[in-house]
This record gives sequence, C-alpha cells and structure tokens, in this order.
Amino acid sequence: MELREFTCKCCTAPLDIGEAVGRAVRCKYCGTVFLLAREDEGKVADLLRSAELLLDTCKFDEAYTAYAKAAELDSEEPEAYFGMALAAFKVQYLKDEVNERLQPICHEISEKVFSDDKNFRRALELATDEQKREYLARAEGIDRIRKEFYALKESGLDYDCFLCTKVSDEHGGTTQDSHEAFKLYHHLKKKGYAPFYSEAETGARTGSDYEALILYALYTSECMLIVCSDEEYLQTKWVKNEYMRFLHMLANEEKERDALTFVFSGKPVEKLPSGKKVQGIDLSKPDAYTRIEDFVQTHTPAAKKRREEEAEKKDKEIAELKEQLARMKEEQAAAASPANLSPAQFVTMMREAEEKERKEKEEEEKRRREYLAQFVIKNGVLKKYNGKGGAVVIPDGVTSIDKSAFYNCNELKSIEIPNSVTSIGEWAFGACAGLEGELKISESVTSIGDGAFWNCKRLTGELKIPNGVTSIGKHAFDDCLGFTGALRIPGGVTAIGDFAFHGCSGLTNVIIPDSVTSIEQMAFGGCIGLTSLEIPSSVTSIGGKAFDGCNRLEKVTIPNRFKGLMNAGLKKIFGSNYKKIQFTFTE
Repeated sequence: MELREFTCKCCTAPLDIGEAVGRAVRCKYCGTVFLLAREDEGKVADLLRSAELLLDTCKFDEAYTAYAKAAELDSEEPEAYFGMALAAFKVQYLKDEVNERLQPICHEISEKVFSDDKNFRRALELATDEQKREYLARAEGIDRIRKEFYALKESGLDYDCFLCTKVSDEHGGTTQDSHEAFKLYHHLKKKGYAPFYSEAETGARTGSDYEALILYALYTSECMLIVCSDEEYLQTKWVKNEYMRFLHMLANEEKERDALTFVFSGKPVEKLPSGKKVQGIDLSKPDAYTRIEDFVQTHTPAAKKRREEEAEKKDKEIAELKEQLARMKEEQAAAASPANLSPAQFVTMMREAEEKERKEKEEEEKRRREYLAQFVIKNGVLKKYNGKGGAVVIPDGVTSIDKSAFYNCNELKSIEIPNSVTSIGEWAFGACAGLEGELKISESVTSIGDGAFWNCKRLTGELKIPNGVTSIGKHAFDDCLGFTGALRIPGGVTAIGDFAFHGCSGLTNVIIPDSVTSIEQMAFGGCIGLTSLEIPSSVTSIGGKAFDGCNRLEKVTIPNRFKGLMNAGLKKIFGSNYKKIQFTFTE
C-alpha cells in the first residue's frame, strides 16, 4: 500500500487503519473521520482514489464518471455512491486552517437538497453504522450551507466587490497582501461601497456558516479584486478556490467579462495559473485607489442597471429609426410608381433594381460558399468538419456522416441533421463534450455506428431513435449520462452492440422489440435508473455484464431458455444485484 492512503488529509498525520471500526477511522491528532472502501486494492480502489483526486481539483464531471464506473464494478460500495453525490452537487473538501478541520466547499447552489439525492440515499443503504453516521453529518453540513445561503438571500444582504487574497504566511502570521486588502476594504467602505473581505466580514462564523457567506458574497459581488504580490499565492487552495468559482460565473455569463482584476504592488501579476491574462492595477502608482474606485463603480449593480437601460434605450432608438426608414421606403416606392415616372426614369429604376438583386444573390452565394467551406464533403459523404462549432446545420444532400467527422469537437453546441442523411458513422460525434440539449436524429437515418455519440454527457431529454434504424453499433451512446425517460429500440434492430447504452444512468425504461436476437456485453451496464425490464422471447444471446450495475432492477421478464442458468450465469449478466431481482420466465 502507498503511504498516502493512510495519511490524514487534514493534518497529514499517519492513520492507524488497524483501529478502523465499521470501515471508519478517526485521526488521533485532529479527530477527522475518514471512511474506507470495501477493498484496499484492485480496480475499484484505483478508481476511487482517482475520483477523489479529481474531486479535490474541481473536475466534477470526470470525478462523477470515475465514481460511477467504480459503482458499476462493485454495486455494494457506498463510497462510490457518496462520491457521485458530491460530484453531482460540485462539492469538494478543503482544510479550514482556522478550525483545523475539513470544510465542504460548494461550487454551485440549487434548489436540490443533498440529503434527498438518490446516490446519497443509496450510500446510506450500503453503509456500516459508523459510515452512516459520518455520511449523515456531512450531508447536514452541505445542506446547512444551502439553507444559510438562501437565508442570506432573503435578508437582502448585498456586496459590490469581492476581495480575494492570501491571508496567512508560511510562519503562521499574516501576509502583506492581507494588510493591503484590509486597507482597501476600509477605503471602499468609506466611499460608500459594499466590499467583501473575509477577515472583516465573517466575524465569528465558522464551518458551514462561514462557507455559506463566502459563497453568497461570490454570488452577489459584481466584481473581484485579487490582491496579490506573488504569483505563487495564486496556487494556494483557498485563494484558488475563490477565484475559480468567480471565473466559473464569468464563463456562465453570470458576471461581466471584465469583472476581475489584479491589485499588485510594483512587480506586475498579469495572468492566472490557467494562462488567462487579467488586467491589473499597480498599488505603487499615485492614482491606484482612484482606478480601483472606477473599476468597482463600473461594476456596481447601479452601473450595470444603467448600462442595461442605455442599451435598451439604444435598441428602442434603432427600432424607431428602422420604422422611419420603412415609412420613407414606402413613400419613395409610391413616388417611384411607373405611373409617376418618365420612360427614362423607369428604365433607370429597373436597372437599379436588377443591380440590387444581382448583388444580393452574390452575397447570398458568398455566404453559402463560406458555410460549405467548413465541411469536407465527397460524393455525399461528410468526411470532416473544420468549422468553429456552435449551432451547426449539416448541409442538405449529405447522405452519410463519416467516421470521426466531428470527433472531439468540444466547441460544437448543437447539431441539425437533414433528412438526406441515412447513416451516422463510427465515432462521428464521439467525445463532443460541448454538445448539449435534446438530440434530434432525422427519421431518414437507418444506421448508427460504433461510438457515434460516445461520451456526449451534456445531451439531455429523451433519446428518440428513428424507427428506420436497423443497426446500433458498439458504444453508440456509451456514457451519455444526461438522457432521461424511456428508450424504445426500433423494430428493425436485431443486435444491441457492446456498451451501446452503457452508463445512460437517466434511462427509466427500455422497450426491446421482438426483432432483437442478441444483447451484447455491457450493452446496458450502469443504467442505474432501470427498475424493471422485459426481454422478448426472440433474444437468444445475452453477453456478459449486459445489465451489470443496474442496481435498481427489481423485476425482469426473460425468455424461458435462460431458466437453466445457474446463479453464476445470472450474476454474469446482471452483476451482484441479481439476487435482489424477481425473475419471470416466459415461453
């Protein structure tokens, strides 16, 4: 075993695993409780360690996937389900330097309650008594943050700007940056602004109450000032945690794009560890505080509202001008009626109209050529997409989308497939992480290749496969976590390929037609939303782990030919959950 597996994440002291009770061990030095997995070695243990690291570095989607895979391999592992709940709610744990404890940090707040989450409830079902107590305590802390956040919102508390800085130095004292932030905080207060600086605003708050106020301040502040004299400070966990959450809001357009700036003294700090360049204000300059005031003033709610009103006023003026132009054109058109023109004027008017129409056609043709230039199309086959992403409409006339045509195109947001397309090739849209919303596959499609939509996690809504589809390849919709509701397999499909719908955890029902004769390995593995299943009598072959990880399956109707399977055979198909399933065998 590696030493890091047995080290306290809070105080780094060694943990005595031999004293664990009910897979829970308490650090002798700081009292932090750590929960152990069912197995210390193997694939599941490796996945849990990897998922924990991803969670620690705020890679929540990747962490969820790793925890989900661990749950597929061991459906009785509570740590996998609790980890999925943390990743779904975007919660990480950091050490609170003041109170010497691990503190939950919420990167998002929603109406959902953590303790009601299905994965959290599943973790409780599988946990030992000791684990259950710890899970409940952690859930209470997370939900308390949410509750306190909404209480602050109801109170009407509001902030103009958020001061982010490294407070403590390596010797346990305070940094020069923290002193600068304190002075800046009081200066802005005197000027009538409402700045937030944790050392001045949090008072006696600790734990969940402290985190709720931090989160609320980030939520309400229209801008952020990072007071930083050393780029290395930007790697400090608490500092990074604050500005990363603010950057996330910038990316989601919840804040204005220029709402973050550095405040430094002398030596410039110009970019974040990610490489993103940020404007800065030098405190050593005589006009520094004036520039800071201007920056904050530009991003106050009042200033934002004023800009919105000005934009609305401008839009209104433009609309009025358009109306005036339309009236003028109508008047000109009436004046230019052939009945009111001389023969020479009429000929001139006709020539001008023809010239205008010609130019419009040229412009339209130019736009069409520019759009088509994004696609490499040969004999009706779309070979490659070279555009910038966004909402993409595949040109009419394309009959086939070739292998890997859009593979790993993260900028792709939506796709419109014309009725001329009959086949979607292997990995055509695989790993398109930005593809989101409902997927609409045209009714003309008859074939969906291997990995066609693999790992498109942000696709949502019901997955509607056209009735004319006769072939669904391996991994076709593997790891599409966002699909919900019922899935109807088309009547012409004879085989459901390996991993075809693996990891589609939101599916609640699968309707398999009589045309299907084989269901390959892991075809529906990890579809944790399924509670019942009817396998038609036409099915003669079911691959290994075809329904492994479908941990909520309670009732399965299956052809009589599978009745002779021993427990090992059923376990091979349905995983360790097979003992909980009520099987009904049909002719």
